[in-house]
Amino acid sequence: MPAIDLTKLKQKSSELVILFDQPDAFLKQFKEILELYTNRTLRVNQAIQRSNLPAYNTPRPVLFQIENAIEKLGDQYPEAAITLTKTLWDASFYEAQLLSAFILGTIPPALTISLLTSLPKKLYETKDQGVKDALLTSSLARLRNENPQTLMLLIKEWLNAPGPKTQTWGLFAFLPLVQQLGYDDLPQVFEILRPAIEGVTPATQTDIQACIKTTYRISPVETIHYLTDIIQDTKDQQVLRIFLRIIRSLPNDAQKKLGSTIKNMTNPILG
Repeated sequence: MPAIDLTKLKQKSSELVILFDQPDAFLKQFKEILELYTNRTLRVNQAIQRSNLPAYNTPRPVLFQIENAIEKLGDQYPEAAITLTKTLWDASFYEAQLLSAFILGTIPPALTISLLTSLPKKLYETKDQGVKDALLTSSLARLRNENPQTLMLLIKEWLNAPGPKTQTWGLFAFLPLVQQLGYDDLPQVFEILRPAIEGVTPATQTDIQACIKTTYRISPVETIHYLTDIIQDTKDQQVLRIFLRIIRSLPNDAQKKLGSTIKNMTNPILG
């Protein structure tokens, strides 16, 4: 792999800007840039560990430069951006799908709602965790910042879905939103989270724990009251066992209060 010549890379990225409304030509030029900076020193087994998709193994700084070059184009040329996201996604290689997710997150939210509601379909399509993470973070960037209420409604649908995978994706997408919300938003946050917490499974435990730790930072009192109410309504012993594991990530005072609530129930769980 050649050393990254920043001047040359900026020039190559500028050529992509010109091709933004020509998806096939953009994809061809994009591949040429990736090929130029391919890391050929990676062994096959190392490449597989990085991605479950075909990949050029291009250094991340190269992708960052490309993203910086085209970041504002989604707002200026939204229709072209929507077409380009589809072309890049259908190319079905790692860097193209990452860039597709990034561009989707730069388009005005009013024009992307239908695309964002179909994210679960794309999440099922890809087996690569890096691409999944990008779909649940980068793709939702503008919606999260400009219209959080709409994003909460979208996530609420995911958390009420029967499939544990969809719930896990909803929790993953919800965490960065919860982190930027405040005290006044807690009632709605608690309402959205409740079905997932009441039906917590080992698959969703980690993401629920992260969300609870975030709400606890916003308001310890409200979070303890909320969790106490859920625990007292819970009859499923498996859920209570998972609750005991979740609350161990909270400060000692919260652990004692919530642990005591669990142990004082009719069928206390001590394991």
